[in-house]
Amino acid sequence: MKAQILTAVLTIAAPLALADISLGSSTPAQAGIASTPAAEEYVQTAKDVMSVVKELSAVLDGVTDTASADAAAPQVSSISARMIELQKKSEAMPRPGAEVENLVRSSMNLAEVQQVVNSFMNSFIRIGMNNAYGSEALMNALGPVMNAMPGSQE
Repeated sequence: MKAQILTAVLTIAAPLALADISLGSSTPAQAGIASTPAAEEYVQTAKDVMSVVKELSAVLDGVTDTASADAAAPQVSSISARMIELQKKSEAMPRPGAEVENLVRSSMNLAEVQQVVNSFMNSFIRIGMNNAYGSEALMNALGPVMNAMPGSQE
């Protein structure tokens, strides 16, 4: 299970760090790119991914024992479902052109991305190393995210 958690962390964190996803204020129009539904969709998807990872990280930060793990499980389950939907959405999107990729990169706030990724990784690893503090409910809530990650199946 610990290997699955580490794989899931790296699978989530690496694209965030390498794709320069951010909650920055750039839009296609601000970047001088014609505003098209496709360009807007890529920017919005990047914002949604950051928002969901940030939300999950905040919930996981509060998990310190079995009681808090059990209490967090319903919220983690809801966030996990949204993460999986975003993953499916992004996998279904065609690879963007260089112009749109540059737009997403230009909208990034590297410090924020690094902070969100580090916080998420630290919490996720801490919970994994502590076997979800004995909470079967939390492990079940995290399971769909871990199982959806490429290479996480053992």
